[in-house]
Amino acid sequence: MYGSKASLSLLLVWSLLVLNPGSVSATPASEASFAEGETLKNAKRYGEAAENYEAAVAADPKHTAAWYGLAVARRRSGRCDRAIVAYRRYAELSPLEPDPYYGLGLCLMETGARPAALEALKHYVSIDKRPTSQRWVEHANSLIAEISNASAAGAAGAKAAAPGKTAASAPTTPPPAGAKPPQATSPANPAFVEAQSLRDRGHIDAAITKFQQAIAADPRFMPARAALGELLLKIRRDDEAIEVFKAAVEKNPSYPLAWYNLAFAYRAKGRSADAVDAYQRYIKLHPTDPDPYYGLGRALQRLGRNDDARNAFETYVGMEKRPSEQRWVEQAQAQLRTLAVTK
Repeated sequence: MYGSKASLSLLLVWSLLVLNPGSVSATPASEASFAEGETLKNAKRYGEAAENYEAAVAADPKHTAAWYGLAVARRRSGRCDRAIVAYRRYAELSPLEPDPYYGLGLCLMETGARPAALEALKHYVSIDKRPTSQRWVEHANSLIAEISNASAAGAAGAKAAAPGKTAASAPTTPPPAGAKPPQATSPANPAFVEAQSLRDRGHIDAAITKFQQAIAADPRFMPARAALGELLLKIRRDDEAIEVFKAAVEKNPSYPLAWYNLAFAYRAKGRSADAVDAYQRYIKLHPTDPDPYYGLGRALQRLGRNDDARNAFETYVGMEKRPSEQRWVEQAQAQLRTLAVTK
């Protein structure tokens, strides 16, 4: 899960999608190409990365992570038309994974297939229940509202223009239960979408400015605050990131991701006591999520609170059942062995 357990949500800004499940039946040739693709993707050389992912899936058509990497690399290199194919292939191989449906929805929107984009995004929202995905779910919901409102406006216009009909005489249909009214789409969304595009193309200063504009347009639009803070952390402007996350939790204390990000930012700066407090605030909001207990354990360990650290690590090991997190479980177990020696 990226560089450290606590960076779970913080490096999402560079991949946009959360977890890359491993290969089903990788071969040495596919693994070599896949590894090179990952290196090139991390260097933002997306065109070259796509070529390596293509070689990986040619050598092993069931290499799920390579299909995912190919989809992301194609999308980021401006080839959404081809990314759609890779996202769909990945979804076929990993039907329970929510991640591909978010990227698929974005690419379908970009290529003009808005009904299909709406379907993909709705499916993503319906199956992604991970607390750390809240920012992406909120963004997907804003896009769903945008597409739905545009479709409703187009339908109303078509009725008004139909022969023998007038706008006054056209029947009106009430919106579906739970549908967001047109004004529900955040005014921050256009700047937020542009900021993400700028960030993904490496225009960091321009992206920061756009994220700030999005926040100014709608101070309660939490995805923009989370994305800005994560970007600032990535470029090692940690103090600024902390201020962004602090402002986020002040504006909306019930927004879990901001507390999780703030905890990581504090820990990155060596402010372990503050990190402990932020982790505990996140845990109160999401007590069934194992992720914060690992970072909490490390922060407590650094404070010399070994008994509390041991409890945190034991809680993490007891709760974490996802196969993809096994290496973090092993690291937590290693920390427990270290704490047992120092007991």
